[in-house]
Amino acid sequence: MATLNKIRSKAGLLVVIIGVALLAFIVGDFLNSGHTFYAMNQSKVAVVNGTNIGVEEFQERVKMRTDELQQMYAQRGMNFPDGYVSRINQEVYAQMVNEILLNEELEKLGIVVSKEELADLLSGDNISPQVRQYFTNPQTGEFDRQGLLNFIQVVLDPEAHGYNTPELLAQIEPQRQLWLRLEQQVKQDRAIQKFANLLNRAIMPNKLDIENSFEDSKTSANIAYALQPYTSIADSTIAVSDSELKAEYNKVKESYKMPERRAIKYIKIDIEPSEADYAKAKETVEMNQSEFAETDDVVAFVANNSDESYDDSFVAISSMPEKMKKFAQSAAVNESSPLEFENDTYTMYRLMDTKVAPDSIKVRLLSFQPRSTEIDSVLKVLNNGGSFAELSAKYNGNDEIWLTENMASSVGRPFINKVFSETGNGYFKAESLGGDHIVQILSRTAPVKKAKVAAYVLAVVPSTETHTALYNQLSSYSAMNNTAEKFSAGAKEAGYTVSSYECSAEDYSLPGISDARQAIRWAFNADKGEVSEIFTIDDSFVIAALDNISKEGYTPLEQVKDMLTMQIRNDKKAEKIIADLKAKNLNSLDGYAEAMKAQVDSAKFISFSSPSITGVGYEPVLSGLAPTAETGKVVGPVKGLRGVYVFAVTDKTVSEQPFDAQTETQKLQQNYNYLINSRLMDVLRDKADIKNTMIRFF
Repeated sequence: MATLNKIRSKAGLLVVIIGVALLAFIVGDFLNSGHTFYAMNQSKVAVVNGTNIGVEEFQERVKMRTDELQQMYAQRGMNFPDGYVSRINQEVYAQMVNEILLNEELEKLGIVVSKEELADLLSGDNISPQVRQYFTNPQTGEFDRQGLLNFIQVVLDPEAHGYNTPELLAQIEPQRQLWLRLEQQVKQDRAIQKFANLLNRAIMPNKLDIENSFEDSKTSANIAYALQPYTSIADSTIAVSDSELKAEYNKVKESYKMPERRAIKYIKIDIEPSEADYAKAKETVEMNQSEFAETDDVVAFVANNSDESYDDSFVAISSMPEKMKKFAQSAAVNESSPLEFENDTYTMYRLMDTKVAPDSIKVRLLSFQPRSTEIDSVLKVLNNGGSFAELSAKYNGNDEIWLTENMASSVGRPFINKVFSETGNGYFKAESLGGDHIVQILSRTAPVKKAKVAAYVLAVVPSTETHTALYNQLSSYSAMNNTAEKFSAGAKEAGYTVSSYECSAEDYSLPGISDARQAIRWAFNADKGEVSEIFTIDDSFVIAALDNISKEGYTPLEQVKDMLTMQIRNDKKAEKIIADLKAKNLNSLDGYAEAMKAQVDSAKFISFSSPSITGVGYEPVLSGLAPTAETGKVVGPVKGLRGVYVFAVTDKTVSEQPFDAQTETQKLQQNYNYLINSRLMDVLRDKADIKNTMIRFF
């Protein structure tokens, strides 16, 4: 009984203990089961009006866009630009945000693009310009409708056109994805066009708008003027108080709204070859020089020693780089050039062979899967007079392809050799890297002198030792100067230059660094005063220190103080100049010019619709007053952007073109349409609730 009473006396404490234990159990269970929820909540690039853009979805879109651009650059024979990934991230982010915002509006309005409408834009009578550009011959400018239809058939049903193995399907998949993305883009653009048209028709100019527009543009004035610039009064004579600054700041505050920003300091050191690297490269090329000139196996030598691979192609001498061309024009077969050093690169040439042959050959072809059982029967049909056009749709035909011998790396050496060894114009079989083909030569360019040239190229590059030394030096510096406050202190003595920049979460570059996204991402995930790890960006080491954090809001008054002070001061100067001039009761332009210590200048063709004036610049006060001023009458003094003006109209030209309400309406409507189309997405983004968290990941 005593024990029971004791328990009762401690009941309150037991309730607390049990409650805490239960709470710990519940919280623990929540935390364990909530890991997935937390991860899902964090794995977002952005939230747009409550709609998530997930990291995986974003990465997939970035990959597709990157593949598309890489393919486009490759087709044009260009390298994909360094540091372009961050720009693609920004492009895809903006596109995905726009899609969400537009789809919300389109759904509210019930705007859709029907299947029939989309089919017409993709393959019907009204082909979208986006589709048309992919299937227009760059040489002739002609749209290839049949080529488009053939392409659609193949990418949408590859198995029916011979692409029925995993390898062949993998080859066609990038093209299929490109087409599906193009379909989606065409559909979205059509919906946007409908949305914009709806807005355009909702905003129509009324009768007064039309008449005012005509009147504003029909009169053009020539003027004589005198200007007293604001610089004529010393700034030191015009006081600007703190209260005036605050009042002006509050008046224009909305113009200085800004996102969250990070002020960083950073050091960039280029990873360049050391003196030891130059010496080692020189020793290597001098040792290999005679071997390159004398070896019987040039291909193996180049493969083992040169920075550039051996090109077993005959190339028109006239199209070679200048130094190679000069060598090939006069050298004998197997002769080698002297060793040259330019732009940190050693180069030697050796002439392997020459011939006279066409530079380019135009062919048409049908394509089959490797080891096709149909190719012989199709070749027989063609040689017996069969129609190439009829067979083209079934066998992925191409009506016109120009080939050169140096295309061997992309289509295969056997294919190029076969084409360039043919002398007739009949059909023949040839095997490329992509499969088997039936080929017919359509035409050949005139024979030219061609040469096969081997090149031994060795660039001087930073060695591992050079990388390590530069890295260790910078690492030691950051260890000794491990706060933002210390970061700049010893830079000059250490031979480093410290740069500063205030970046936003959407920036991807810093002054002097084209792709600095990883450093910017670090800054937005660091604490004030921290110093970063060393980033390797392109051919440089970069280290940064987070100097300051500016939260989202308005640019502080202190940062715009100088600009606002100048504006207030100019307003006060204008008041003083105008008051002084009016007190003199002047009535002639020459008199004003003398009082202003200025000369009389002239300006022509000033109209209300053109606020920018030749020889003057942007001065709305003159554009607004001159066309309606009385000829010969002195106008002013009036306040302008550069100073105070006094002017007189010397001549006016009034257009004799009669008022045409329809023409004027079209002109105004075009202006309205332009404003709507150019500002539509800005307005939707301004109205939206967008939380951009991309900086966490990309």
